[in-house]
Amino acid sequence: MAFEDETTITQKPCIHKSMSFEGQQQRIEHNGSRRKFSAYISMLWPEEKLMTYDFYDRMNSTSTIDHLENLKRNIMKSDWWKRLILIWDNASYHVSLMVRNYINAQKEEDWLTIIHLPKKAPYLNPNERKVNQQIKSDVCANRFYTQIEEQKAAVSGYLESRFGTWNDDRHYDT
Repeated sequence: MAFEDETTITQKPCIHKSMSFEGQQQRIEHNGSRRKFSAYISMLWPEEKLMTYDFYDRMNSTSTIDHLENLKRNIMKSDWWKRLILIWDNASYHVSLMVRNYINAQKEEDWLTIIHLPKKAPYLNPNERKVNQQIKSDVCANRFYTQIEEQKAAVSGYLESRFGTWNDDRHYDT
């Protein structure tokens, strides 16, 4: 069973409380860039292991289908996975006709079951608290990345070091 969620990460630094002496507030230099990217993150629960994550310019139906294809590739290369139960929210691109058609087309291979969380219930998705909020507070808060690729690399490193991947201890012939 896996939970999937997306988050938007901006290059503009978010400021969080930090300790400083009076009059010596931390300065964060930045160039005013507001570039952003979206991270699709799928995690196994309750194991809290990273299945896959992908970065896109925006969250939409095409990106959602591409992320599902990456999940499928990861599942099919292992011989002990037969089916994935994916739990996600009701974002407009999750319930779009294009994504529904893709999911219906997957029924022949019988590898994917989708469960939608109730609307306006982000607290039911553990990725919201344990992953998305942590990325923003541990990787993005109070720092500015001059290049968006540098920020993506920092997010990737954080995800892999903090959660590890579901196939860390398995070896497959590719």
